[in-house]
Amino acid sequence: MRRYIGALVALLIVVALGLAARLWGVGLVRITGTSMNNTLKSGDIALVTRFDYRNGRHPAFGDVVECRFPGRGDTYVKRVVGLPGDDIAFSEGFLTRNGEGVTEPYVSSVTDDYAVSLAEDQYLLLGDNRKESYDSRMPDMGAVGAAAFSGRVRCIVWPPDRIGGVN
Repeated sequence: MRRYIGALVALLIVVALGLAARLWGVGLVRITGTSMNNTLKSGDIALVTRFDYRNGRHPAFGDVVECRFPGRGDTYVKRVVGLPGDDIAFSEGFLTRNGEGVTEPYVSSVTDDYAVSLAEDQYLLLGDNRKESYDSRMPDMGAVGAAAFSGRVRCIVWPPDRIGGVN
């Protein structure tokens, strides 16, 4: 009987460590939809590191992140295109950040003209397929605060022909 109790305790410890790693370490996200084409495609499974934005660390411009928009239960995968205090503008499909042009080689379709000035705790998140992305540009989504980020998308782990880093 003691052997079974020991095995059960060991199993519970392994399960607890696995859950802790998933919650605070790494996780997987399945991509649905076309908003991140061609960086991420519907059906891709990507590795997310959950420790990147803890202990006062914040996303950088260009990071691909997993996040929650206020008032929505689902998680989303988007790219950070505006940081707190930034002035962001799109004109004829081109991005300017604080008055300087930004090259975005990952963008698969351009956005309509758009401009926003971000507050000191706001991040602008957009999909790489700008024509098909439901993101911070939408009135019911908007810019997000630092608490919205659950992790950084690091690499595609499935399907095998798409395995590789996410830039």
